[in-house]
Amino acid sequence: MPLNSSIRENGEVIVTSGDRLTIETAAEFSRVVREALESSNTVTIEFDPAVELDITGIQILCSACKSAAQSGKDFSYHGVLPKALAEQIDASGAERHTACKHNNNNICSWFGGAN
Repeated sequence: MPLNSSIRENGEVIVTSGDRLTIETAAEFSRVVREALESSNTVTIEFDPAVELDITGIQILCSACKSAAQSGKDFSYHGVLPKALAEQIDASGAERHTACKHNNNNICSWFGGAN
C-alpha cells in the first residue's frame, strides 16, 4: 500500500502510511498530512502493519498532532499502532502517560494513550 490520502463522504481524510515513514519519505509524508489537515477537520492515519518508521516519522506525527489540536481538528489513527512505531517510541524515550499541553491536555494518543 503506497503513501496516499483519500476523502470519505463525511469529509474525513484517511492517510495510508505506505511501507516507509522515514527520512527518505519525510517530505512526502509531511506534505500529505499537511494537505489533509488543511482540507478536513478529521484526519486519520491507517498504518501498513509492516511499516518501517524512524524518528523523523515520529516527529511528523507529533507535529501534525500539535497543529491539529491548535486548530481544533482531530488527528488520530485507525487500528493498532505498528510495531515499528512502538519500538521507536521505546528506543527514543518518547513514551508519555501524562497530559500533553499541545493536545488539549489529553493523554498523548500516539505515545502512550489510547485512541
